[in-house]
Amino acid sequence: AERVEPIGAGAEVAKFTAANSSLSEYGVLGFELGYSLEDPNALILWEAQFGDFSNGAQIIIDQFLSCGETKWNRQCGLTVLLPHGYDGQGPEHSSSRIERFLQLSDEDPDVIPENIGKEQSMAIQNNNWQVCNATTPAQFFHLLRRQVHRGFRKPLVIATPKSMLKDDLVRSDIEDFSGGNAYFHRMLMEVDPEINATPDDKIRKVIFCVGKIYYELATKRKQEGIKDVAIVRIEQITPFPFDRVAEVYEKYPNAKFVFAQEEPKNMGTWYFCDDRIYTAIRKVKLERGEDVDKQPEFRCQYVGRPTMASPAVGYGSVHSLEQAHIIKEALS
Repeated sequence: AERVEPIGAGAEVAKFTAANSSLSEYGVLGFELGYSLEDPNALILWEAQFGDFSNGAQIIIDQFLSCGETKWNRQCGLTVLLPHGYDGQGPEHSSSRIERFLQLSDEDPDVIPENIGKEQSMAIQNNNWQVCNATTPAQFFHLLRRQVHRGFRKPLVIATPKSMLKDDLVRSDIEDFSGGNAYFHRMLMEVDPEINATPDDKIRKVIFCVGKIYYELATKRKQEGIKDVAIVRIEQITPFPFDRVAEVYEKYPNAKFVFAQEEPKNMGTWYFCDDRIYTAIRKVKLERGEDVDKQPEFRCQYVGRPTMASPAVGYGSVHSLEQAHIIKEALS
């Protein structure tokens, strides 16, 4: 059998430990929280069996992880991995309840941070934590690397769709891992060469989305031969990339804005992102000298599941019909 050695074998490398813990989210997440405080130079990751299983550790999340730095001035770099994605697996295996983590963010939806840019480090330092959903291997790599490489610590919550582990479209070139453009991008702009070949003023619609639904939208767009719809991925949900949204608005002057998500309307990232997209666009209009108070509010159109008590339906066939409807409506 071929012997496979890890990257850096033979040289001095950091210690790696993988532990299969008991299904006691409250106890295990509390332990990992303490470990991350004890050793801030280590990358400590806790992954829920599925994202919504983290509700068994809600006390740790609410009382310590989301607000510990504010309460006790102790920085914490714990990373929480929460499998999240609608694949027809039912209410208990679809949602990480990402909306709850966003509700705990102390970011003001009406205020754009002054220190904002490529790394957005000051904005992250001023926020209580980060909530992300990386859609490429390189993005995930740089997100974890950034977590331990910089000079401060903040909790990191990552929604991690399981289906993307076996999706052939979810790949990165080796150049994405090193080089001048190799860093975590808070937002990924349109990457399809055919769409980018279309003049910006001819793009009729821009779809904002978070997570794996991007690949379903992009696949259907190619199948239908649509070349006037751009898809933008929000990879870092909080702190929100206000500046990148402003770039999208200025780039596509005639486009209608849509926000597409898999989750029900009262869940997911829609409510969190909607106000912030509006704030980013409002600032651009004010800088142009427009009287925004006399104009209709420029808001994204929502496309997704209706409000629901349950995160998802229990039948795979119904899920597929719902998902197809979302994709079709977003691209129409």
